[in-house]
Amino acid sequence: MPVMTFTDIPVSEVDLSDTGFRITGPHHDSEHLKSSISQYGIMVPPLVLRGQDKYIVVSGFRRIEGARHAGLSRITCRVMPAGETLDAAMAAVTENSFSRELTPAELIRATVLLLRFMDAQSIAENATSIFNMPLNSGYINTLARIHALPDPVLDLLDQGQISIKACKHLVSMNAETRAGFLHLFSQIKASSGIQMEIIAWAKEICALEKISVSKLIQESPLGITNGDGTGQGGSRLGHRDMGALGKQFKAFLAQRRFPALTAAKKQAREQIKALELDSGLQLAVPENFEGIIYAMQMEFKNMDEFKTRLNRLAELADLNDFKSLVDR
Repeated sequence: MPVMTFTDIPVSEVDLSDTGFRITGPHHDSEHLKSSISQYGIMVPPLVLRGQDKYIVVSGFRRIEGARHAGLSRITCRVMPAGETLDAAMAAVTENSFSRELTPAELIRATVLLLRFMDAQSIAENATSIFNMPLNSGYINTLARIHALPDPVLDLLDQGQISIKACKHLVSMNAETRAGFLHLFSQIKASSGIQMEIIAWAKEICALEKISVSKLIQESPLGITNGDGTGQGGSRLGHRDMGALGKQFKAFLAQRRFPALTAAKKQAREQIKALELDSGLQLAVPENFEGIIYAMQMEFKNMDEFKTRLNRLAELADLNDFKSLVDR
């Protein structure tokens, strides 16, 4: 690593438009940082690369943006000599990865930044010292392919609305299918595991029914709107919780992909409700009805409640509704 010098430079001489070394997302609220800088100054000097006319930011975009918003005219920076682009790229990654865990989008940007100067195998061999974790060359190439997808991918990754695992599946899709899924994940929020289920079920439905992903979404509660812009039930989709929309869309797919199983689950819920169990008793049927083990959870505060629950269980054994539920 070349020698860096601490230099007090005019903020106006820092080129924030050159984002070649930036790996953090552009979407952030700088108001709190502006307030902190106004009060305490910049605790860790940003790292910049000396250019021909201006300084290029290597690490510390937010700090320099905060300094500008705070009205500072000069700022102390660590300055790297001109031309040290490879060292600057490695510094941009290590300064972030050793201070905190990189987000998925940052990991992708960092990998693509290094691929400008190194091949995947070289990055993999030095990953622990650069990324603070091991990476293999295959995964590095996968991250590069994800970066080559349309712009909304990195935005969705920054916002936590899509996972790298889901993005890996988008890479192999045609443009129309990929666009459909990107549109979908821009409207909902779900865990990585649920995203994978949604992708798998949606693809299966589209293959069976010979329709596009966009058509499937249009036929779902996400796509069905009334004349006033509200969805089913009169709720405005724009004001709905994205997590709730994710669950709603998954339920729609489950019903469409597995109609018999969905109907059986609904019938089981109605049968359990008809039993009118005490609040201290909870009955669980086998997951997807694939097993034969039912579970009854019992809660009680004292011996009297315990005896009451036992009596209720004994009564259940003689109910035809309970027998028809269990003896399927």
